[in-house]
Amino acid sequence: MANVYKRGKTWTVRITKREKKMVKQKDGSYKLESVLVQPSKGGFKTKAEATKYGIEWEAKQIAGANLSINPTFAAYFKEYYETYKQPKVKSSTLKRYETHEKYIKDYFQETKIKDITKSDYQKFINWFSKDHAIGTVKKLHTQIKDCISFAVDDGVVYKDFTNHASLSGNNKKVKPIEWLNLNEMEKLSKHISYVRQPRYTSAYLILTALYTGARLGELSALTWSDVDFKNKTISISKSWNQDRRELSTPKTKSSIRTIAVNDFVLDLIKELKVNDSEKIFATKRTGFPPTSQAINQALRRYLIDIGIDRPSFHFHSLRHTHASYLLASGIDVQTVSRRLGHANATITLKVYAHMIDEFKHQEQEQVLQTLSKIAE
Repeated sequence: MANVYKRGKTWTVRITKREKKMVKQKDGSYKLESVLVQPSKGGFKTKAEATKYGIEWEAKQIAGANLSINPTFAAYFKEYYETYKQPKVKSSTLKRYETHEKYIKDYFQETKIKDITKSDYQKFINWFSKDHAIGTVKKLHTQIKDCISFAVDDGVVYKDFTNHASLSGNNKKVKPIEWLNLNEMEKLSKHISYVRQPRYTSAYLILTALYTGARLGELSALTWSDVDFKNKTISISKSWNQDRRELSTPKTKSSIRTIAVNDFVLDLIKELKVNDSEKIFATKRTGFPPTSQAINQALRRYLIDIGIDRPSFHFHSLRHTHASYLLASGIDVQTVSRRLGHANATITLKVYAHMIDEFKHQEQEQVLQTLSKIAE
């Protein structure tokens, strides 16, 4: 029952209800008992405002909301991902949760989770969208929406305030896909092939990525049993977690695949047997594959050696280079998709749509040039 009364210059509403709690007995033991509790909220300017709040409060209580639990939004989000996500997600995903927690805290400060409305959340999304690409906004929204779903189930909030949120993004923040053209690809391959040394496995990782399109974690996890020298294939079934220095599952189920390779890649890999490690790309000095930072530093150094100064080009760009070469060579999208480990060709088309359009434009130019020769 809601009780509304004036306190000083403002009005307060108090809800009287019974809850079951563990109560300490005289003998030191605890017993579950029904006790009377009276949570209250003050600061209302008018009696009508306090009365309205009391009616809504009681309605939420009847619907199952636990009115006694009201952490800050940031605190609940932190507790949610540490409880449900941290034990099973990869370190990169955990870092994203931690980053999103900081954004929530920066914007909402000490705002209680029960006090956040749909309008509040939409304003937060709009604020975040100004400096982030739409893909980044979607990742933030997905994690928060899952968190609030748990909050509703826990009775912490009455309704999901993330429902029907409108997502947008800053197109200027979208990082363009970078790749090397055929001439640049050949130059890089020849240069690394010339300077490579088995004790520096970064060069071997770069070349293998260029010829397979595999991800860094997938290649770093390879062991000798994953290579079939007779049938000329490499099996991708695991990924290397650099931060934890342990093997983990691949990015997706479709990432588990077998890639056909040529003799050049096989002969390249054989050279690393001198490092005497189960992991193909582990260095002899550390016993572990090189870090992504070390590999990217080596990659940019090699690019500068051949006259390409492109600071934003990184290891994953080699995957794009591999895909672009296959697509430009007329390999169908389905085949490229399976080789890359995408769940379906739609994903491949989505990622490389701009690239495919560029190839089509080049082909049209070639057609016009060819037809022009007829009239000469």
